[in-house]
Parts: sequence; structure tokens; C-alpha cells
Amino acid sequence: MSIELTTRSIGREVTYFNNFVEQSVDCDITLPDYCPDIMRILKCTLYNSVVNSKIIGDRATADGNVKIRIVYADDKNRIFCYDHDFPFSRYAELNKTYDNATVVCRAKTEYANCRAVSKRRIDVHAVVSLHFRVAATDTQGIISDACGDGIQLRKKGIEIDDVTAVVTKCFELSQVENVGENNAGIGKVIDVSASPVLTETRIIKGKILLKGELCMRVIYNADDKENETCCLNCNLPFNEIAEANVTDGCRVDVSLIVNNANAEPKTDNDGDYRYMNLGGEVCAKITAYSPQSIKVVSDAYSTDVEIETAYQQMEFSKFIHYCNDTVMCKQTLDVSAVGGQKLYSCVAGKPDCICTFEDDKMYLKGKLPVSLIMLDADGAPVFCEREADFEYNRTIDGTGRLSCTPQLEIGGCSCNLSSDGKADFRAEICLNMNVFSTVSEKVLVSLSVPEGSAKKNKKASLILCFTSGNESLWDIARRYDTTVEDIMHENELSTDYVENKTMLMIPVK
Repeated sequence: MSIELTTRSIGREVTYFNNFVEQSVDCDITLPDYCPDIMRILKCTLYNSVVNSKIIGDRATADGNVKIRIVYADDKNRIFCYDHDFPFSRYAELNKTYDNATVVCRAKTEYANCRAVSKRRIDVHAVVSLHFRVAATDTQGIISDACGDGIQLRKKGIEIDDVTAVVTKCFELSQVENVGENNAGIGKVIDVSASPVLTETRIIKGKILLKGELCMRVIYNADDKENETCCLNCNLPFNEIAEANVTDGCRVDVSLIVNNANAEPKTDNDGDYRYMNLGGEVCAKITAYSPQSIKVVSDAYSTDVEIETAYQQMEFSKFIHYCNDTVMCKQTLDVSAVGGQKLYSCVAGKPDCICTFEDDKMYLKGKLPVSLIMLDADGAPVFCEREADFEYNRTIDGTGRLSCTPQLEIGGCSCNLSSDGKADFRAEICLNMNVFSTVSEKVLVSLSVPEGSAKKNKKASLILCFTSGNESLWDIARRYDTTVEDIMHENELSTDYVENKTMLMIPVK
């Protein structure tokens, strides 16, 4: 007695580690001599960059820098800015060593407290959370077919996306931009934001081509006008090749992370600051999928011998929809409490959202942090923070459990103050996401004949069965150790399901 099994492997992305590690930022900053005294701190912003992340043994490590940007006013109500770098190196303990795994680390400011100890000293206490995610491709073996010893299999066809590769590709971008002859010279950079936009992915000879641009927005002081800012918008194009185990039929999912973005003023031939050195590092996390149609075995029995089986509840995912859209965020913000009369700068932070699915709809609700520096009626700078709400929904045609990880980036923002203490805020949010459908199936993973198993003892060659209706022929055949085909042939049935009460003749071999 022997059973021949046919197995196949299914590729999947396995997350081995997905956790946060806190990095404290404690600084006692003394202003250099060229900076004026502090009268009032307006804003403290932390720009977090992960310079390098890798796996060393059983540790995931990340090296990076926190740029602390202090915007403050002096005793003449002039606005100034000072930057301080806080380098860090942090690691997360893994439970074992993982071969061929990739690590992606994201840094996020949890909170930041800043106060002026004196006119020359600033005390900063903050916490940055480092999100480590270690993942790799793995294979799961399943039984797709079996024969011998009267084995009967109940199979189900499903559509899946077989994961073939999980890789990361980090690259640096740089560009020098002329602010223009008619514009004011560059004083001090107040804010730098960068949003990655992927315009094309293509598979060429087993490699992945990534095309897109890094959209940068820089707000800086005008050097020849007090308390006025200028805004520089610039796109840094990229064209990168990522090595991966892919074929032409694969589908590629790309998530872009900005590890670092910076802007530094640069002088022209006359010594005037009319150029801006722009730079940034982008990390692309790439997952390649191969669409497959497979059959899984959900039940098995033998008409001849006793068998031992083991089943496992497994999840199978398939890409069903790609969304590339623009979400408009419009809101009137109440800023009357701070008495702002003139806008100095408006900065939109990283959008945060929750995505849910209901019936055939996807609903996305989120908040956008907004930081405003304004001048009051006396010309004194004031600062306030508000949140703008945004919503988005669309129809999604899919079955199973739907899921997605939205990627939201600020495409641009504007703000106008009105005389009644209101600020009309408007932002364009670029949305990119892949929607997946996941189904859970009971799958046969082990089948064998116990040692010493004897043939089943069948006492009759024909059995009369009275069905109660709404029964599957599979369940009936399993009960009497026969086959679905034999029951259908004996009773001249055209389907494998009995709807009404009836009598069936069950042939037993």
C-alpha cells in the first residue's frame, strides 16, 4: 500500500520582526555668536533621517540623524532659525539570525519639548520612535494532488499572488536650483519637505526599473526683507534599477520612504545666496508577485484504507486594485485666539489616516497637522498648530477580506488669512495604494497511511441511502467509503449536490 503525493511551494512575504524602539533626544543647545538673542521660541521641529539600516547577526541596526530646527524671535520681533544635529545609532534585538532578510526602518517624532533656558541656551527633550520591519520571502509547501490506495480528494481552485522577491533599493538625489534674479536672496531655511512620486515601474531582463521624482518644497527667509518668506518648489527626477528575482509576468509593489531631505543655501559668483543645494535619500521597498491559479486540497479520505491527515488554516492573498489619486483637503481653521494678521509660513505635516472597507466601498478618513507662523497687529510673530480633516472613498470590487496600506504624500498646500480670525487652508494629498483580497482556507498539508493499516472491511456492495436534502455527494461518498463519480453514475445525477429528500443507491466497491 502506497500513496504518491504531489506537492507545490507557494512564495510568501514573511515578516520576522515588526516593532518599535525609542530613541531619546536630549540636548542643551548654546547659540553661536552670530545668532541674535532669543526673546521667544516660536517652533521646534525635528527632521528625522535614517542614514543606514542593516542586519548584523541577531540585531537590526539603524544609524541616523535628528536635525533640530529652532525658529525663534529676537527682541525686535525679527524671526530667525537655528539648526542643531543630533546623530544616533540604535538597534533592535531579533529573536534569531535571519538569512537573506531585508530591514526597513522609519523614524517618527513622538513628542518634542523645547524651552529657552536663557537668551543663549535652549533645552530640548524629545522622543523619536524607530520602526524596524524585517521581512523576507519564504515558501510554504502544500499538497496539490495524491493517488493510490483509493485516495479521494476534494479540491478548490483559488487565485493567488505568489511572492517571488522582497528587496530594498536606497538611492541619493541632489540638484542645485537657482532661485532667480528677480527673487530675494536666501536667508535661512525655515522648513524642508519632500514627497516621493513613482511614475513608472518596468521589468527589464529580470531587473526592476523605477522612475519618478522627489518633489521638494523649501520655505526660507528673504535676506533683504524682514519677516518675509519665499517658497521654492522643485522636482528631483530619479531613474533607478533594482536587482530582483522577477520575470516579465510579475507585478511589482513599491513603497517609497524619504530617509533624508535637506536644503542648503549656496552663493553665486557675487557672493549672494541665490542658489539652493537640494538633496535627499529615498528608500524603495519592493515586493514582486507572480499571479498564479492553484488548486488546494480541502478534504481527503480513502475508499480502501485508513489514512492519517493534517490540515492547516492558511491565508492566500491576491492583488485586486491599484489606486493612484488625489485627495483634496479643504478646511477653515480658527486662529482668532492667537491674533494673527499676516501669514509668515504655513507647513503641512505628514498625513495620518484610517482605511476601512464596507460592502463594496473603501473609506479613508484622516487628519493633516498644520503649523502656522503669523504676525499680529504689532508685527510680533505668533505660532499655532491646527488639524485639518480629510475624507476619501471609492468603490472597490472584491471578495474576501480586503486590506491596503495607503501611502499619502503632500503634493502642495496654501493658506490665506481672513479679517475675522480664520485661515482658509487647502492641501493636495497624493494617494497611492494597492488593495489586496485575502481568503482563509483549510488546506491539506500532510497525508499518510499508518504502518500496519489494513484494508477497510466492506460488508455490502450496494447500500440504500435516504437523504434529508441539501446534502453534498462528497459527504455522502465519504460516509460510505465510495466515490462521488460512482454515486452520480449509479443514480444518473448531473450535479454533485442533492437539494431534495430522496433515495440514493450507494455502490460500494
